[in-house]
Amino acid sequence: MARQRKHSRPSRRRGRFGGLYKVLSALLIAGAVVVACVVFFRVNAVEVTGNVRYTVQEVVDASGVKTGDNLITLSRSRISTSIRAQLPYVESVSIHRAYPDKLVIRVTERVASASVDSAEGRWLISSQGKLLEKDNGSVKTVQIIGLTAVSPYAGGTLQTAEDEQITLDYVKQLLSAAETHGMLEQCTQLDCSAATSMTLYYGIYRIKMPRGGDYDYHVRLTLKALEEGLSSGKMQQGQSGLLDLTVVENKARFIPDH
Repeated sequence: MARQRKHSRPSRRRGRFGGLYKVLSALLIAGAVVVACVVFFRVNAVEVTGNVRYTVQEVVDASGVKTGDNLITLSRSRISTSIRAQLPYVESVSIHRAYPDKLVIRVTERVASASVDSAEGRWLISSQGKLLEKDNGSVKTVQIIGLTAVSPYAGGTLQTAEDEQITLDYVKQLLSAAETHGMLEQCTQLDCSAATSMTLYYGIYRIKMPRGGDYDYHVRLTLKALEEGLSSGKMQQGQSGLLDLTVVENKARFIPDH
């Protein structure tokens, strides 16, 4: 009895068509998803949080986001860069998509910590050396003596003459340390014109610190010396004077005014 041949060609065709069908189905589904994203996920509202100095509308305008923009394809990095470039007081920006139609923008703002001279007048700066705006005298800040800003503009980074660059680095470190330890609000002036030291005017005290070194440590040493001096009676309440951190290493010497 002759063997019957197995006809495998039709099954192979069905296999090929089945694979093609799966690919086409996947492409159709992907296309439908893309179309749905483009058509349905549109910006209908923008929420702004963390803003103090700027209004919601100012932040939205600086973001460049418009009603009807596609929520999915919006570039968060572009939005963040645009806001920080146009609004100097904004330090950082975070973007969150709240589906289906809302964009949430959270900003963290800088604080004007000090002011510095320039050929065009005084400028307000942050403790990190960010130029914020011209100083009109309405904000109480630390006046820096011994530094001059070169070609300042709002949103730029404080630049000085080459021979003042090291001093600028010291000033930023000291301002940042004083801000961290809650000391900056009571400071009125920082004189960095001396060759070997810098003097910070803190309330009724003048704090003389060495140029360079660990300014976070210097600030902590200052606060500890004042606390211990006042609590022990070695320093009189309301007695102004000089607290010198440059004479003996790791120690502060108080010299009262007469």
